[in-house]
Amino acid sequence: MPTSRPTVYDVAERAGVSIATVSFAFRRPDKVRAETREVVLQAAREIGYVPSGSARNLARGRTGVLGLHLFDLLLDVAPGTPAADEGLVDLSTLDLGAPVLEWDAAEDARASEPKVFPLYVDEVQRGFVLECRRNTTGVLLRRGGTGPNEIAETAGQVDGLAILPGHVGLAPTAALSSSVPVVMVSSAGGPGHHVLADNVGGIRSLVDHLVTVHGARSLGWVGAADGWDPRQRRDAFDAAVVSHAEVTGELVDPVDVGVDPVFTALLERADAGSLPDALVCATDQTALAVIDALRERGVEAPRDVLIAGFDGIQATRTSTPTLTTVRQPMELMGRLAAHLLLTDPGDGSIAPRTVTVAVALQLGGSCGCG
Repeated sequence: MPTSRPTVYDVAERAGVSIATVSFAFRRPDKVRAETREVVLQAAREIGYVPSGSARNLARGRTGVLGLHLFDLLLDVAPGTPAADEGLVDLSTLDLGAPVLEWDAAEDARASEPKVFPLYVDEVQRGFVLECRRNTTGVLLRRGGTGPNEIAETAGQVDGLAILPGHVGLAPTAALSSSVPVVMVSSAGGPGHHVLADNVGGIRSLVDHLVTVHGARSLGWVGAADGWDPRQRRDAFDAAVVSHAEVTGELVDPVDVGVDPVFTALLERADAGSLPDALVCATDQTALAVIDALRERGVEAPRDVLIAGFDGIQATRTSTPTLTTVRQPMELMGRLAAHLLLTDPGDGSIAPRTVTVAVALQLGGSCGCG
């Protein structure tokens, strides 16, 4: 017959002291005489009482937990590709009592497809969790929408909140920053701290490489300017093209692969044989989808067009051809987000900080290197 977990009341009764004394014995030992504290600890050992870490933190007005609010980045990366969560087996229909539970290999292969799986999010998340673990701090992970209610719900349970990516409106963030420290990852907008990648330097190095090493004289941009990173990258692309004499740049296709992964304008240009020398894509996921879409039209990279992306997700190293891209240190960015929250007491004494991390050109076969 299970028994209830011993409580602070049980310890107080056994030790013959007040509940406040028991609380102080664990939370503030400096407030209790050594002999009295030993009596309390002995009583706790005898009845198997373990103080609640969350209770101790709440008594100090803190939870001992940092939050990471993630927005859904599972993508449909090509026309006709089913949504990442579409067609999943209903787990309630499985025989969980079977000696060995069988699984669908086709479903598993599709669900783990690197071009769909949000490896950008996962690397940032890994860094955030690692830094919290190094500091013995709990983590609350939440995937949800961008509305103030969803974000506020997460913030209400933590000592600080990191938000990824920066597609959220600034109003809810502004309201939250007055109650808990906030870090925006990949967004320079809004109050609080910010962790950014050097988008400008990365795009400039990519354009310089395509022009000076591969002799590209016409460059096209593919991708929507939705969110801080894509907007800044597009602006940097225009500026980098202008810096090269006799080199032209244009918007080829403003497709948003997260909304409607159909490359209408791009494929029209491919069919007409009027693609530029090189295509620079807003993200790696966009670039990988471009390679597949053009291949269906008989257009191959780098034979017919040079293609490059940005982010450096793991899928770029296993694609065919491997993708030339700009690698941003996503795990480090996650660690930095956690560090900024861990070092901010949340009382307004720490001024908001913006940390911009360097990026690196990662050469692959899609531009003729690698």
